[in-house]
Amino acid sequence: MRSIMRIPALIQVVVLAIGSLAATQVEAGQTYEQLLTVTATVESIDVAKREVTLKGPEGNHVTLSVGEKVQRLNEVKPGDQVTVQYYIGIAGELRPPTDAEKAEPYLVLEDDARAPKGEAPAGAVLRTVRVVATVEALDASSQTVTLKGPKGRYLTVHVDDPAKLKQAKIGDTVVVVATEGLAVTLEKAKAK
Repeated sequence: MRSIMRIPALIQVVVLAIGSLAATQVEAGQTYEQLLTVTATVESIDVAKREVTLKGPEGNHVTLSVGEKVQRLNEVKPGDQVTVQYYIGIAGELRPPTDAEKAEPYLVLEDDARAPKGEAPAGAVLRTVRVVATVEALDASSQTVTLKGPKGRYLTVHVDDPAKLKQAKIGDTVVVVATEGLAVTLEKAKAK
């Protein structure tokens, strides 16, 4: 089944590779990292609409809407192999925020890079988000903690280790840093 997905490209890569997306939760004092690599084949490309349809290793298809930041799209052809690496790293710490974190409790840093002309099209995007959240509720029976972020949003997460839940108290802060990166390289199809 082919469908045009209007979700961020990073999530689309995960869907292409494994067919589903599982939520990742990191409790205070824990780190989670994963690197996912997938090679897909360009099935079709519509340069005018900036859409590329890829076929993943499991035979599933994903149509990506390619943003204006992507240059040299006209060099991509059906049959080309695209290798995508997706990295996600999340770290959570139960601790008071630093002065810098207090001054900017929600921080997003983004960077990107492209291959120079004369080389195969390639690019990478890196995004890091740091959030200072406050412990708003603790529930020992369900092993959950409810956090309130700097924008007033709430998130309830499960804590695997009940001992860690006992370390926290209402009003404590949790500093969470999440980094995700996406690197795409293109291998031109061999002439027949």
